[in-house]
Amino acid sequence: MQGREVRAVASDSGAAGPSEALAQLCTFRIGDEDYGIDIMRVREIIHPLPITPVPRAPAFIEGVVRLRGEVIPVLDVRKRLGVVVRPQTRRSRFLIVNVAGRRIGLVVDEVCEVLRLPRSDIRPAPGLGEPGTPRFFLGVCGGDAAAGRGGPRLRLLLNVKALLDRSVPGEVDAARAQAEASRQA
Repeated sequence: MQGREVRAVASDSGAAGPSEALAQLCTFRIGDEDYGIDIMRVREIIHPLPITPVPRAPAFIEGVVRLRGEVIPVLDVRKRLGVVVRPQTRRSRFLIVNVAGRRIGLVVDEVCEVLRLPRSDIRPAPGLGEPGTPRFFLGVCGGDAAAGRGGPRLRLLLNVKALLDRSVPGEVDAARAQAEASRQA
């Protein structure tokens, strides 16, 4: 994977038995909170590139970037989750991820590490939000400082597909228009 800059390549935080499956998560920070996504979704981690805005795109779509000849839409996870948007810093990164058969760039404040932990350490996400709204979180891990499982910080496992789900009327149409514009570019 080109462009990887993850500080700690892996950290074993749980004692998995020989037959217990491990989950590998790319962890990152948005504001003061930690999140994770399945490492298999991550194509690469890069420094931010210049973004070309796309008219009439949803507010959380920053625009598109050209990466090695491919036009990739860039989604600001902070805006999508309703977190205060801070100016980019030297730690800001774009996570290039595979979602629904295409690549998308996610703007994050900092990439932390690749975390390996037993799947049994991942707990279901609490049922938050109203029925019919996107389910942004698949599960939760960490936060069990006394047990040493998953690390001391609580991490929310992000549902990358839900970031693209419709939550406001008109967003899906704008996303389709944005995708068409990127194909023609």
